[in-house]
Amino acid sequence: MFSKDTKDTPKGAVKVPSIISANLRIVGDLVSEGDVQVDGVVEGDVRARSLTLSEGAVVKGQIDADEVRIRGTVEGQISAAHVELGRTARVSGDVLHDVLAIEAGAFIDGHCRHKPDGPRVALPGPGPQDAETDRPAAVSL
Repeated sequence: MFSKDTKDTPKGAVKVPSIISANLRIVGDLVSEGDVQVDGVVEGDVRARSLTLSEGAVVKGQIDADEVRIRGTVEGQISAAHVELGRTARVSGDVLHDVLAIEAGAFIDGHCRHKPDGPRVALPGPGPQDAETDRPAAVSL
């Protein structure tokens, strides 16, 4: 009844995120192999596959996930492959990312850096110019 047995779960079924409701405050680390939605307060580190932090929600600790959507307040470092900061986001800490999207109005007090092991993608179009020959410079990825 309450086991993690997946025999009864049909393939392609939508998985419901674990929800920390607005009237809930957690003191301690939060670890999930799935999706987490925080509407309340977490005083501790959060590690999940996907994290959604709603407007008015707070995380005081580090966040480590594949995907992060922030609409609330984070006091700590964010490390994720894909980070999305909504217009109501307030982040006090560094953001380590592969992909970063920031809506107008979001506030960041910290550094935004690509993760060291993140993918590097060459964009089409003109690249940097070689000052001596006025030709595109060689770019290694």
